[in-house]
Amino acid sequence: MSTIDRIVTAPGTVEQRAVGETAEGYVEALIEQGVRYLFLNPGTDTFPIQEALSKLAAQGRPVPRTVLCLFEVVALAAAHGYYAATGEPQAVLVHVDVGTQNLGGMLHNAQRGRAAVFIAAGLAPYTSDPRLRGSRDTYIHWLQDQPDQRGIVRNYVKWDYELRRPDQVGEVVARAFQIAASDPPGPVYLTLPREVLMDTLGEVTLYRPERVPPTKLGAGDPTLLREVARRLVAAERPVVLTGTTGRTDAGYRGLVRLAELLALPVVEWRDRANFPSAHPLHQGDDPAPWLASADLVLILDHDVPYLPAQAGPSREAIVVQIDLDPVKERIPLWTFPLNLAIRADTAQALDYLADQARELLTEAHRRRIAVRREDLAAKHAQQRAAWQAEARASSALRPISPVWLATCLGQLARETPGCVFVDEAVTSDGAIWRNVEVSEPGTWFKSGGSALGWGLGAAVGIKLARPDRQVVALVGDGSFVFGEPLAALWASQTQHAPILVVIFNNGCYNATRSPLVAAYPKGHSVTANDFVGIDLLPAPRYDLLAPVVGAYGERVEDPSEVLPALRRGLERVQGGQSVVLDVQLAHP
Repeated sequence: MSTIDRIVTAPGTVEQRAVGETAEGYVEALIEQGVRYLFLNPGTDTFPIQEALSKLAAQGRPVPRTVLCLFEVVALAAAHGYYAATGEPQAVLVHVDVGTQNLGGMLHNAQRGRAAVFIAAGLAPYTSDPRLRGSRDTYIHWLQDQPDQRGIVRNYVKWDYELRRPDQVGEVVARAFQIAASDPPGPVYLTLPREVLMDTLGEVTLYRPERVPPTKLGAGDPTLLREVARRLVAAERPVVLTGTTGRTDAGYRGLVRLAELLALPVVEWRDRANFPSAHPLHQGDDPAPWLASADLVLILDHDVPYLPAQAGPSREAIVVQIDLDPVKERIPLWTFPLNLAIRADTAQALDYLADQARELLTEAHRRRIAVRREDLAAKHAQQRAAWQAEARASSALRPISPVWLATCLGQLARETPGCVFVDEAVTSDGAIWRNVEVSEPGTWFKSGGSALGWGLGAAVGIKLARPDRQVVALVGDGSFVFGEPLAALWASQTQHAPILVVIFNNGCYNATRSPLVAAYPKGHSVTANDFVGIDLLPAPRYDLLAPVVGAYGERVEDPSEVLPALRRGLERVQGGQSVVLDVQLAHP
């Protein structure tokens, strides 16, 4: 029986299930939608759901595993990480307006990173009649009553709603997951009034996920894709720019197949592992050397394919973007020039392109492609040789060079096949991408946004999703602090989800310093070496935070100790303990 047959002949749309209160129905609805984890930071408005979780578990009914997060940033980052690793939306529960506000920049990351996350928040009770269960009974209930709590998140979510009646709960939850997972995916937000949660329901109507399916994009317009295939075959100087094509195995393998067929150079912004970095067609992370001469630029799943102030395609180049959202409808000003914008899932579009291109190849095409293949392999080898020479030159530098730390991480990755990296090192990304190879999809994750503090919580979520893998979080010192390290490390320890955290500690906000220096190269800050609000000196002892929650911390200052410390750290992680390695880098 085909997938379509199974869907068409599936049983009825809904199921009735006996419950006591609406909160129990809410938990049942989460389970029905496939939720395995509830990332929770509770308050005076979430306790009906906490009671329902306890009660249903005692009755032997399935409930999501609760991951208590001591700060909301960790909850949303972890849910985002779990979704990125699995494609399965999970649930976050926070309290009223203040808990929603504490989600902060992680909501921006979920939006820009296209993470299907179901966020719910309690709502201040709207009644003060003591005869009504759930009504106001605490001083703060008046303070937390906002005119439009959902307005806090409306810029960042695909859908927001308030649960208004007990009998809506199954329908509303199903609708939320349907919209969150529809392409392009993204976060959704639901508010839960306490009076409604504590109301008697009797039975909940549960909507079967197969009857409220998300809408998914296919391969795209076949006429446009055939035109792209024709132009790819004819192109003499093509280049591929990719950002998140490797979010699925099919996208990763589809890009490899197309690139190998046509000898396409691939320049990767490593939001995901998109292409094997040791492959001769991989040409690093800088598109600038390729754009001026390219006659065809194929952009795949990329929000910012290049920086127009630094480089751009020629006027004669054909520029094609294939993406879940090829014109970036939620970015108000996005004017990268395109000849073709194709809305599609690259996991399907790339195979279609390869099929079409293969049929168009002539012997003359094959000879030209063979010459290009040899030229790209030589460029790849030269590029790698230069990177390796830089790594050797940095091996004894004190303070430690980020290039040397990245080189040691690359060695650790080779020694530990299947390592998963969570990347929030920001200004050290170039060094990391050039020295830590990736060879399979699902082994590299960035947030997709710009809010720092994502890496620690995301690593916990990814470890929960991939308990058989070793998860290594690469964070700057600023990212480490923003990520609420005590909350994140505590969650990793209590949830038996150990992670290795490596801090690229350069003692400053280098992401702020770099543009200042670029804009004012002879300004007072540079000439006087007086950078206001940038230096983090004396640097806190981040390694000493780890033992507070039962994790292990170590400060690394000697370049010869970097690799041994990484090995020791990973050994502890494999034994079940989270580790923080605070590596002291050269101050910029």
